[in-house]
Amino acid sequence: MSDMMHLMHLQDKTRDARGAFAGIRDVAHYLGMNLTRLRQAKGLNQRELADMIGVNQSTIQRAEAMHPSAKLDTYKKCAEILGVSLADIFSDDRSAVELQLVKSFRAIPEDQRDRVLSILDLVRGDGAPQV
Repeated sequence: MSDMMHLMHLQDKTRDARGAFAGIRDVAHYLGMNLTRLRQAKGLNQRELADMIGVNQSTIQRAEAMHPSAKLDTYKKCAEILGVSLADIFSDDRSAVELQLVKSFRAIPEDQRDRVLSILDLVRGDGAPQV
C-alpha cells in the first residue's frame, strides 16, 4: 500500500509526464471509486460522511477523486466510519481478465469500440449487434 500512497502524491509537471502517468491516474480513479461505492453501500451521501468525520464535503470529493491533496487521515477516518479497512478502500478488486479487457478495449481505436461492444452484447445474449 505504501507504493500506492506514493503514486497518489505524484503530480505531472510537464506535458511529457502526462502520458507516462496516465495509467497511474486510471488506477487511482478506480481506487477512488472504491470509497464512493463503500460510502453509497452504507446509504450515505458525501455531506453525511463528511459530517461524521468532521470535514467538509469537498474533502470527501477530493478523497473519492484520489486528488493529490487528499490526506491519509481522511481515508482512515472514512474507513473507520464505514466499518472497512484501508485495504478495502485501496484494493483493486478487478480480476486479471477484467484488467486485460479494460487494457485491450482502451487500445482499440475509438471509432471501433461500438463494434466491440456489439460483439460483447451478442456473447451475453443481449440481441443483435447495433453497428
